[in-house]
Amino acid sequence: AKGKGEKRRRGQHNPGWKKKEWKGREQFRRNKDGPRSDTWQQDTNPEKFKGRFDSRHQTPASGDGSSQGYSLNFELENADFEEYYKAQNILQEEEWGEFLAILKKQLPATFRINGSGKFADSIRDKLKKEIAGKLENAAELGDEATKNKVVIDGKEEDFEPLKPLAWYPDENGWQIQYSRNQIRKLGVLKEFHEFLKRETEAGNITRQETASMIPPFFLDVKPTSTVLDTCAAPGSKTFQLLEMLHAGAGGDVIPGGYVVANDSDSKRCNLLTHQTKRMASPCLIVTNHEGQKFPVIRHEDKTEVMLFDRILCDVPCSGDGTLRKAPDLWRRWNVGMGLGLHRIQLKIVMKACELLQVGGKLVYSTCSLNPIENEAVVAEILRRTEGSFELMDVSSMLPQLKRRPGMKTWKVRDKQGWISSFAELEGMDESTPGAKRAKADRMKKVPKSCFPDEASDAMPLERSSRIFPHDDNTGGFFISVFKKVANYSQFKPKEQPKEEAKPEAKAEDVKAEKPAVKEEEAKPEASATPTAAGASAEDAGYKVGKEGEKLRVRRWRGIDPVVPVDDEAVKQSLRDFYGIKKDNFDIGQSFVTRTPKGAMPKRIYYVSDSVRRILDEDKRQDIRVTSVGVKIFEKQSNKNVKTAYRIAQEGLPAVLPLMSKQIFRPTLEEFMSLLRERTLVIPDPPPGYEAPKAEEGGDASEGGDGGYIKKQHMLERASVEDPGTLEQFKSINMGCCVAMMKDEDAERLGFVFDGKPLAISCWRGTITVNLLTSKIETDQLLDKFPKELRGERKPRQLPPHNKNEIAKAKAAAAKEEDYVMVEKEDAKQEA
Repeated sequence: AKGKGEKRRRGQHNPGWKKKEWKGREQFRRNKDGPRSDTWQQDTNPEKFKGRFDSRHQTPASGDGSSQGYSLNFELENADFEEYYKAQNILQEEEWGEFLAILKKQLPATFRINGSGKFADSIRDKLKKEIAGKLENAAELGDEATKNKVVIDGKEEDFEPLKPLAWYPDENGWQIQYSRNQIRKLGVLKEFHEFLKRETEAGNITRQETASMIPPFFLDVKPTSTVLDTCAAPGSKTFQLLEMLHAGAGGDVIPGGYVVANDSDSKRCNLLTHQTKRMASPCLIVTNHEGQKFPVIRHEDKTEVMLFDRILCDVPCSGDGTLRKAPDLWRRWNVGMGLGLHRIQLKIVMKACELLQVGGKLVYSTCSLNPIENEAVVAEILRRTEGSFELMDVSSMLPQLKRRPGMKTWKVRDKQGWISSFAELEGMDESTPGAKRAKADRMKKVPKSCFPDEASDAMPLERSSRIFPHDDNTGGFFISVFKKVANYSQFKPKEQPKEEAKPEAKAEDVKAEKPAVKEEEAKPEASATPTAAGASAEDAGYKVGKEGEKLRVRRWRGIDPVVPVDDEAVKQSLRDFYGIKKDNFDIGQSFVTRTPKGAMPKRIYYVSDSVRRILDEDKRQDIRVTSVGVKIFEKQSNKNVKTAYRIAQEGLPAVLPLMSKQIFRPTLEEFMSLLRERTLVIPDPPPGYEAPKAEEGGDASEGGDGGYIKKQHMLERASVEDPGTLEQFKSINMGCCVAMMKDEDAERLGFVFDGKPLAISCWRGTITVNLLTSKIETDQLLDKFPKELRGERKPRQLPPHNKNEIAKAKAAAAKEEDYVMVEKEDAKQEA
């Protein structure tokens, strides 16, 4: 059987067998004539793949409206688009030329400074005094450069200098317009681009579109606010919300509120987690739910546990306000895009209305210009809530922001034409089965909520804000702000009907009333009691272990439950090694993990008290939590270290106020050497470490300077020499530690944050202390110091590490030794 299988794999069992040739877009083939070589065969019809274009992976159009830098060319026009919006009267007739012209130009690059970050002031000063000056200097841009123009490869291109956004508070928002070609050709612009990438990676700035920065400001987030971002990915607005939450708290105080960032796509939740981890906030929960089905957590008495006083609904939309950064949308746009999303937008925002507390604020926003997605949704919210919500006037907020009022009336059109009113659809012909189906299909696609009516005419829809691209060189956007002034019956939990009340119910009625939920969601919460059997414990997201102990089990596929760190051995090792005092901090209350009970946690997260309360109340695990808090500890495998955990760099700001051990304060020269070289040699061994003896493999001849250090190349590196620092290292155990600037150095150089000097996480080995930060973050820190302190990194000469290099080194050493002996002999003869 084995031989037969071998023949089958080789194709020998079938004389007519022929290996299938891979037919793809591009392929390698052998030349039939001449020497054997591979030639590149490229598809000669790339147009057939044009429909698979994804706008998220493309760059914006060039400043002149052409498709410079694109792999595919797009026609930046759409007759249906122009006809539709002209009929809607969104602009005056004389503005249309300017409006269409700006839509065909490249969207400026914008970014904002993290106002609550450590280096906000220094970054702002560098942008204003150093970088902006270079970008305005014609000499830096080329000999032929003029105002707002640069010449590249003999062609004149538009170039707008760096400038702050006038409406953004404290000059934390900035804008510049350049192309990829300009970045490649202009050295000063390339340097600025590297600066942006470095600061973005460190979390000090966020690259974000101008219009996208606006909605969080209208929420007016306070340190005690409970915030929900219903459609949060990719996370730039969530980052803003976290900034506002922490900015009001001040210092290293943990805010009493929290932010729940939700998205329906699990992959986008991972992107959301990556974006927000730079904030290192213990007040964050990332969830994975459809916005219209976000769960409501209730107590046993049916009262809600998790209601929010601030909700942001930046809902999915047709996105025609983003034409400047997604030019493929010109050919894809059609009138059905807005109609197709109207229902889901309405469902998401109505669910948000249910989750909002009385007195809370809700912001509804889209990146669309279509009134079907904007004013029609706003009007339907006010209709359904029956006076429980009011549309707020926010014209006094951000006074320098250029905006226009919302529309009072609009028109509706589908693929078949314009529709004057919903009554026109209701009056369609039903004489034949085909006509009846056509009517039902059309009414399903164009719901009644799309149309204006007498009620909407009386609503203050002009309080909404429309952002047009040509007003301030931005994208298109729409924003409405609501306030919940009262509850109403639709939001009250419905009482379950008694069983005896419906014995004569019809079969079709029973079928219609059956909720479409998961099996574990449908099980009653009342059956989950501490003394119940294993089956009833699992109903509440638990399983029963030994002696009736309840253990949380996984409810959502691929997502482990969040459980407290209750292993006493782990908690004691963290207290002893890092000096986390039990008196003023409860590890079991604030540290959580996703490792099942009984196993040593792989990662430990720090959560605020408010987040922990939500996790404790969610006994049935109704919330699908993909990420929570900030990661502060990771498991490490070095058995010589007294604890199994090292500090995660992103969690250092959160855990540093809790530490009283493993902290050393080097001199400024040593701190700069550590940043520059990323490693320092420590002449003395760590506490409890026994240096190898000569008979055990150590070289007694190297026991002078450097003590137990055996390898000569280590003695040539930068080392700790200050007696005071060496004395501190006598109490620093092998493992993770923190290097903190001295108070006087930090105050003199401006590196005091939240009342504490700058600190970085390190690893103390047997002979060195090494940085645990990334090279990008290290370079970003170095860039903040004066030039005279930065110095230059020494070229590191590593010892030979393979046989060839070792042989060459020995031969060179022997040759050098022979040369020295000859020199000595010649000297003797001369003497």
